[in-house]
Order: sequence, then structure tokens, then C-alpha cells
Amino acid sequence: MKKADGKEDSQKIQHIVEALGKRHLGEKTVYTPCLTGCDGIGHCVLKARVRDGQLVLVEPDDRYNPGVGREDRLLSERDLARAMVQRRACPMAWVSHKHHNDPERLLYPLKRRPGSARGAGDFVRISWDEALDTIVGKMIEYRERFGPYSIMTPFMGNDHAERLFGFWGAGVDTWGWCSCDAERLATHLTAGRLGWEDYRSSSAADVLLNAKLIVLWGFDPTTAHQGPSHQLAWYIRMARERGTPVICIDPRYTMTAEVLADQWIPIKPGTDMAFMLGVAHVLFEEKLYDESFVEHFVEPEGFAHWRSYVLGEQDGVPKTPRWAETICGVPAQTIAEFARLYARSKPTWLYKHWGVGRKSRGENAARGAATLQAMMGYFGVPGGILPYFIGSWPIPPGLPLGDKPSNYTVPKICRSYKWAQAVLLADEVRAGRMSRDEWRAIVGYKGDPALPIPEEFHPRMLWWGGNFGAGSNFLATSPDSLNGQIRALERMDLVLYMHLRMTPTARYADIILPGLEPTWEDVKCSATAYGGFSTLSCSPRLAEPPGEVRSVEWVFTKIADRLGFGKEFNRYYSDDLHWNEDWERYQKLSYEATAKKLDFPTPSWDEFRAGKFVHVDEHRDQPFVGFQAEIADEQPFLTRSGKFEIYSEIIADDKQRGEVHYDHSGRLINNLPNDWRDLQPLPVYQPSRHGLEDSLGVKYPLMMLTSHSRYRIHSQFWSQPLLRGDVYRHSVWLSPADAQRRGIREGDRVRVFNDKGEIFLPVYVTSRIMPGLVVVRAGAWYEPGDGLAATMLLGDTESPVTPAPATTLVQVEKPVLT
Repeated sequence: MKKADGKEDSQKIQHIVEALGKRHLGEKTVYTPCLTGCDGIGHCVLKARVRDGQLVLVEPDDRYNPGVGREDRLLSERDLARAMVQRRACPMAWVSHKHHNDPERLLYPLKRRPGSARGAGDFVRISWDEALDTIVGKMIEYRERFGPYSIMTPFMGNDHAERLFGFWGAGVDTWGWCSCDAERLATHLTAGRLGWEDYRSSSAADVLLNAKLIVLWGFDPTTAHQGPSHQLAWYIRMARERGTPVICIDPRYTMTAEVLADQWIPIKPGTDMAFMLGVAHVLFEEKLYDESFVEHFVEPEGFAHWRSYVLGEQDGVPKTPRWAETICGVPAQTIAEFARLYARSKPTWLYKHWGVGRKSRGENAARGAATLQAMMGYFGVPGGILPYFIGSWPIPPGLPLGDKPSNYTVPKICRSYKWAQAVLLADEVRAGRMSRDEWRAIVGYKGDPALPIPEEFHPRMLWWGGNFGAGSNFLATSPDSLNGQIRALERMDLVLYMHLRMTPTARYADIILPGLEPTWEDVKCSATAYGGFSTLSCSPRLAEPPGEVRSVEWVFTKIADRLGFGKEFNRYYSDDLHWNEDWERYQKLSYEATAKKLDFPTPSWDEFRAGKFVHVDEHRDQPFVGFQAEIADEQPFLTRSGKFEIYSEIIADDKQRGEVHYDHSGRLINNLPNDWRDLQPLPVYQPSRHGLEDSLGVKYPLMMLTSHSRYRIHSQFWSQPLLRGDVYRHSVWLSPADAQRRGIREGDRVRVFNDKGEIFLPVYVTSRIMPGLVVVRAGAWYEPGDGLAATMLLGDTESPVTPAPATTLVQVEKPVLT
């Protein structure tokens, strides 16, 4: 009987296999990187099934270890060190083919219907010629009527627009991104590395094989990918299984705290610097820090300033664990024991993630975490990290698309998320109600102090900013008042927008340009050591672009051509009939230029384009360890002293306030505005504006965090139904204590509000957050009259502008029924 049952089961399985085989008849499988714009861009590899030019299915990468679930059970230590593993993707990737075929996809150029209200979403189809001719005509008109500072970009800036403006001789750009500008600034100030270019500090394999303690400070690698999707999280899990302790420090009991950590230490958000100072006090008092490392590699006068501040010699307040406990809420004994374990565990991989820095005063925590690692000698050595960025083996750059403009330096009018404040407050200066210096400090002006800005800043034309993943849907992603951004949009004569679909921001445009999806519809190389791995990959154009969608590069090339400098902007462009051939030639030559600089054999262009990607880690015998040139080889840091600098002489010199800031070797300090406001030369504790110690807390007693969701990349995929409903419920998280105090129960619809606006959401009552906090996930799309987007509540005019603050103070209550 058992044999018969076994035979029957075997036949059923065979029928299923045959049915699946028929289902895939006529399909071809192709490998492509995912280029959706997250912090693992280009790392994840998708196995796509294509039939008749249409995407039908996305499957996991199986180029390594096919059919194996736990690859570490199969691989040797050497293979793990070389990251010979599948580049598995995230939840968004598994529905990306559905998202690609979205019925809401923008397919043709559109213009706002004459007489319709901006924001109503009422558009009519136009030709590309009409769209481009209108754009160029208005550029010329506005420059003549309102001057060179009348055309601007909003949140996240726009590199292509900056090049175009540079050639043309007019226009202003914004500076900075959303994620990690506090860390980029700290990288330059302390280590002399350019935060936009040379950020690499550690690899996933190095964590696995060499760290003796792993500290995840505000870091949830199950959501923030830092390489191929959750692969870094898996390497951390393997390290823990091998006996490496993992500690998670976070206000939220995250998935990382649950599945990766041995200990969760809850901390009040915005008070991380107090915890760090308490740790430093123990290291000094008990002489646990690495005196030899400090003597060799840390600038001594700055270290003396730091020691004096920590021990209370400057202000009479020793930064003891007991002092720290009163601020951060972590028991003094926990802080002290953490410090001792940290000192014993040589080396500790302590990674403070970007969310910690995305608060008022976030620059302090970025520099403070790095200073702890410098005290212990825990960077530049296997298993350590300078906790600004995770990055593996560097990849040489390819070729530029065209020439570099030299006749006009595009002013960086403001920190990118301050673009609306820059527009609205310029009137205050012209009316005499605000000084030029005050305006520049509030918005984060970073440009020539002699320019007549904002007096002659008359914005009339707004381009789009950033990329399709993070920046361009700025009403859902920019951490500033959404209502203020709408007011600034309404001030414009012409708003240009380019995207894949009709986002909330698109509704406020005058001209909409349909964008090409780079993962599926274009040939595009991606070279990245962003995150814990190093990958060179290429999307091979798997699907024919629908409608009349075009690439960003095509749009800017066509505008440049109409303005008379098309060949300088894009030296590979011949004509529209040959755009694809010209573009692929550029990608091929750029890849070959990069491959030629690598010190190992690389695939031919045809092999590379067909899915034989370059994983640099495979070709190295040891995991990547950052800063070895400075530490192991004792080459000088690229700082004034040649050592790691805790104390910033630039910020200490008030005579430099108001100027453009360059380091000792003449390099621009990219993420430091002309006026740094009350940022201090040392990493010190300063209470957060709109934080738990702010006097505004009397009126709005709850601190709101806008954490990212694992089902979105900023605001991308919000409109994808397969990632909503049972998968994701958009709600406000509230602790049981705070819920009980307000008479609120699970599932109640509540009002979340402050002086910036209000939103209405169902409540999720959970012990996963500390009392005094709420969480509303970032990226919800704004709908007029339907308050869902956390950006309705954000905005800060008082703090130093480098961090893009994603927190604020709110109150939560049951709405009054009328």
C-alpha cells in the first residue's frame, strides 16, 4: 500500500513538473541587475522570464549554487570570503514585472489642460517636439525676463540639469540627498575622504570572518539593504550562528532585533550621542581605549579637546553613564557594561546607520560613533569599520557622457529638502523682513557669497530632481512641510516633471515627460561598491519600451541640442534614428574602459551584456577592509594633520562662516553649507530640535519616526497592490501606555497632528516601540483630503541643515466626530 501511495505521489509530482514546463514554453531566461534606485542598486540580480518581448516572471538569481537554500552549508570559508553566493533580491523585485506593466504607467508627454487647476491632474497628450520646444522656449524667456537664477531644481538636485545649466550659463541647483549627508560630511572632516566618492570602509565577508562583536546602531539590514537585498543581514546571521554576539541599539524592536540580535537596547531617538559619550567616559576612566592606536593615528590636540569634554573639564559636567541615562533612557549599568564588552571585543564592528543621523543634530552622532571606533583602533583592521558607510572593493570609473562645462558655476541655492523654504522666504528678504544671511543659514546656501542671492533669485521654472526611486516624487519623500512644498509649486510659472507613473508630484506639473524604466527597457551598466559587496553589472534591455517613453539622457541631450551644445553635452549622440546604437556604444566603451583598469580577466562586452557580470569580491583572496592604506600601510590621512581628526578647525574658525568651504588641499567640502549655524567643532551632545527635550513637547508630546518599509523604496511601489493589503498596512504605531492614556484601541482611526498639518490613520498598538514615540512609515503618496503622508507633518527651520531630518513632534488623538 505504501509503495502504491509512493508511486501515486511520484506521478503527481511528475504531472506538476510537466505542467510547469508547458507553462514556460516559448520563454527565454535572461539575467539583469535591479536598478530601481535603492541603497543596493545594481547588486541584486534578477532571473527574468521573457515571452514575445513581454516580461512574465521574475525569479531569484541562480548563477551560483543552484537549488541550494542555505548556501553556507555548501560553501567553503574561502568561497564565503569571496561572496560566491546568489545575489537574491527584495520583495519589490518579485513584483517588479507587474509594476513595469502598471496600467497607470506614463506613456506619452502630457501638458496641463489650459484653464485647469495645478494639482487637479487634468492633462492632455502632446508630442515630444511640443514638449521640448516649450521647455527650451521658456528657458530662454525666463532667463531674459527674470535673470539667470530663475530656473531651479527641487529635492535631491539633478546632475544632468546641473551640467545643462553649466553649458547654458543659467540656472541653480540644490545640494545633498536624503539618506546620509551627515555621514558624508563627517567622512571628509574626520578622515579626509570625499563623502560622495571614497566612502568604502567594510565588506560583508569581513564582518562574518573577523568581527568579534557586531553592534547594529539604528540599523535594520532586513529593510535597509546595503548590498544585495538582505544578504548583509544573512552574513550577520551566519556570524551570530558562529558565536559572534550581536547587539541592536534602536528605539524600535525591529525584525533585526528579533532575528539577528542577542540583545536589544532601546534608546530614546535623537539621544544617541549621550549614550556614546557615556561609553567614552568609561573608556577614559577605566583606561580601556587603545592608547597606541590613538598616539599613532589620531590628531592629539583634537583628542585632548574630546577627552576634556567627555570628562567634564570644559563645562563641569562629566559625561558619565549616569548622566547619559537621564537623557537617553538606557540604564547606566547597561551603558557601562556595554563599554566594557566593547573594549574587550577586539575588534568590534560598530555600524551606526543613517537613520540615526537623519535627525536634528545628526552630524554629532555620525562623528561620535566614528570617534569611539578611533579610540579603540577598530577601523582599518580586519573586522572593524569606520561607521559612515559600508563599501567593498572600489571599481574604476567608466567614461563621462560628454564634456565638463566650464563657463558657468551653477550656484547651490539651498540644501535640497529646503527648496520650498528657499522659494517662499526669498520674498521675506526682498521685503526687508529677513536678512540675506538669515535666509542663507535657514536654507543652507552653499555658493559664492558675493552673488546677489536671494535678492535676484526669482524662481519661475522648476525641473524635477533626483532619480525615479528617491527624489523626483518629492511630495512623498522630501523631509519638509508638504503644504509648504505645494505653496512653492503654485508659485512657479512652469513645472517640469519626469517619471514612470502618475505620482502625486506629477499632478502639480505643467509638462510631464514619460520615463524609461532602466532595469527592463534600457542597456545600462551599473558599477557599485555601495554596501557590503562590489558589483559591475548590465541591464540588457529585456522589454521594448511602451508608448513614447524615453530615457533621462535622451531628454537632456535633446534639450542641449536645441540650445546649441548637444555634442558637448553628449559626445556619442548622432541622431534620433540611431539613439539606441549610440547609447549602447557609449555603454560598451565605458564598460571596456573600466574593465581595462581591473587587475583580473573580465568578460567581453557581449558576455557581460548577456549576464556574465563582474563580482570583484570573487577575484580577491581576502575580504575588503577599508582604510588599510592609512592604518596598515601608515599612509597619511588626507586631513591637515595627516591623522584622524575629531576636532574640526574649519567649524572652530568663525571667520569662515558665510564662505564656501574648502579643505587644506583645496577640495570642496561638499556637505557643509556656508553657514553651519550652531554645529560644534567637536561631536557633542545637543538636544534635538523637535525632539524629546524640545519645549514644543508640551504641546506635541510624541516623537514621530518615519522609518522605511521593506515594501517600498522611498515612495516607489506604494501604488503596487501586491505590496499592500495583507502584506502591508499603513498605520501609526503607538505604544500600549500611550494608547491607554488616550483611550485608543487597536484599529481605531486616529488623528496625528502638529502645527504643520494632520494625517488620519488606523492605529497599531504595539510594544515594539518605546512610550513617547510613534512610527509612521515613510513614502505614502499624498492625496488631497486623504491624509496618509508623513511629510504632511515634517519641517524644521532651526537646525543645521546637513542632515535631512525624518522625525518631528506630534500629538495623537481620536478625531472628534461631527
